[in-house]
Amino acid sequence: MNGDTLRQIACGLLLASLGAVLGCEQKSAAPPKAVRGVALQPVSEKAASDLSLAIWQAGQAQVVHTRGHAETLQRTVVALLEQPGEDRLEKARLAWLDAHREFAATLPYIQLAFSPVALRSQGRELLLALDSWPAQAGYLDTVPGYSDSGIVNDTAIELTLANLRKQHRLTAHEEASIGFHALEVMLWGPTSERMAAQFAADSRGEKPEALATNRRRALTRLIARGIEEDMGGLARSWPSSANNLSRRYLALGPVARLQQIRAAHTQVIDELLLSRLPEGSESDVESSLAADSKQALLAAMATLQSNWIPTGGGGLAELLLDRHQVSALEQTFADLEALLLEMEDPFELAELGQLAKARKLLEKMAGLMAGTTQVPASEMNIMPAVLPVE
Repeated sequence: MNGDTLRQIACGLLLASLGAVLGCEQKSAAPPKAVRGVALQPVSEKAASDLSLAIWQAGQAQVVHTRGHAETLQRTVVALLEQPGEDRLEKARLAWLDAHREFAATLPYIQLAFSPVALRSQGRELLLALDSWPAQAGYLDTVPGYSDSGIVNDTAIELTLANLRKQHRLTAHEEASIGFHALEVMLWGPTSERMAAQFAADSRGEKPEALATNRRRALTRLIARGIEEDMGGLARSWPSSANNLSRRYLALGPVARLQQIRAAHTQVIDELLLSRLPEGSESDVESSLAADSKQALLAAMATLQSNWIPTGGGGLAELLLDRHQVSALEQTFADLEALLLEMEDPFELAELGQLAKARKLLEKMAGLMAGTTQVPASEMNIMPAVLPVE
């Protein structure tokens, strides 16, 4: 699924809920409070209420959608382990790609949901459980030159999901034992040469459960289950009736909700998206094995674009920015998408000049969303002075 398709899905979710946001009268507008020192133009309470609720509902729909892909991923992994074959391994990899991109599209909503101070630690734990990277292959499986490396060979570790959660990032951040990138290592292999035969069950010996191939099977199954379990928990806590995440969000006033969305989206760019663009040849790359770092970033951008400048109008940009900032933000989205589509995937293969340009565009995007980047009127928008005729 490409960035355009993801954008159409996300836009559809928003446009179905926005209704008459653009038609709200500005007469009842209340002056919003400044955030991070930025004074805002008056915002209609009705428009703010409609849009902030629509974005929350779009987040719920995206979370449910991602959970469905996580369930599909788990089923394809189980099918692979029941009857290992190259076709089933390929299906599991394709399911991983779909689920990983949908999860990336969920990041702006997750950042929003866990914005309250009391929830930030919980949100960080969830993101680290699902999306910790880079994942050190030798922490999980056999790697060239180290035939006894990894959890698959360490029989002292009982293979349960609870134990894997304890082992996750135990002594270093790259020691991922759960989440998308741990599963990426298992499906593609430490050197991207995984074969389905490496998932074949082996009944030899007195303790076949201690054999590396059988532990590899168990480890892969547990990681896939953990992803589905974590996404399921998020989906259950999102709806208004769950009285968890939504309670804190809905307790805010409409304009305050928009401010929280604005802060969360600039933060997701600063802390989650910029880190995916390596600054040099030695930098970590998110999905080097699955070659999915670019498409995942495009998916996250599609969500941001659907919230800020959706097709048909009515997004955050129209309520929070002036017309010059709106135009600049729209152009920045277009420029960044065009640049990313030209780049190699994974990003470690991309040109350093392209990566630097992409980082600058993301930084500009964050500044425009925050309202800290002012855009002067272009010469085309300035009425020329009329000089007297001699």
